[in-house]
Amino acid sequence: MSELTAGVTVSADPSAGFGIAGKVALVTGAASGIGRATAELLARLGAKVTAVDINGSGMAGIDLGDSGVTDVADLSVPRACDQVVASLLARERRLDILVNCAAILRRVPIAQVDAALWEKMMDTNLLSQFAMCRAAARPMRKQNSGRIVVISSTAAFNGGANASSVYAIGKGGSLALAKSFARQLAAYNVTVNVICPGGIDTPMGRFGFTDESWAAHYANNVPLKRAGQPEEVAKSILFLVSDWGSYVTGHTLDVEGGLMLR
Repeated sequence: MSELTAGVTVSADPSAGFGIAGKVALVTGAASGIGRATAELLARLGAKVTAVDINGSGMAGIDLGDSGVTDVADLSVPRACDQVVASLLARERRLDILVNCAAILRRVPIAQVDAALWEKMMDTNLLSQFAMCRAAARPMRKQNSGRIVVISSTAAFNGGANASSVYAIGKGGSLALAKSFARQLAAYNVTVNVICPGGIDTPMGRFGFTDESWAAHYANNVPLKRAGQPEEVAKSILFLVSDWGSYVTGHTLDVEGGLMLR
């Protein structure tokens, strides 16, 4: 075994649950949508999951198994991100997986965007990801292992549909953020990757659509003729945080039914 492969475990046995069992995972934006689906999937595979959201009541009923923990925090404030990670480390002594799903969406034309909206969107969608990645990187460097997934969006490539331009700008920043962390953390056996969902059937995704316009939008624009389900994105995240994704870093994976075809 060479120095480059020392300490790297690659499992090829699907019955091993992708190597997730016993891992300590932190999932943000876990009250609904992609975050909730991801937290529950990782818990079903045996991870010790801490699910975080600003909406504490929204996490009611989340199924994290016997070892799961919920934490309520406003991650748009960097010190709150540090506190979430510190609390997790006090319980578990390590952090193996971070999945950054927390985000908000406001559909406002550029001409109507004021400084307050800009700050709120950027702090929630981009600053929170930076602060969470930075906080998670500290224990991961010490462990010489870790998996980070940042949720961006296809909006980063198309400017955002239905007046979601500020959201799109922030999600474009998520791409550069992830690549920067991927480059700096690779020497510590920490991978950092990006998922770009398209239209996913979540409360946030449906914001600004009627049921009729939602169905018509995907029937007319997506080759698979439908929106995605949160569980479909969670399964893609699972690959990237698992033993099977051990040699993937700095990568952007579209999960969008063929919308981008790139």
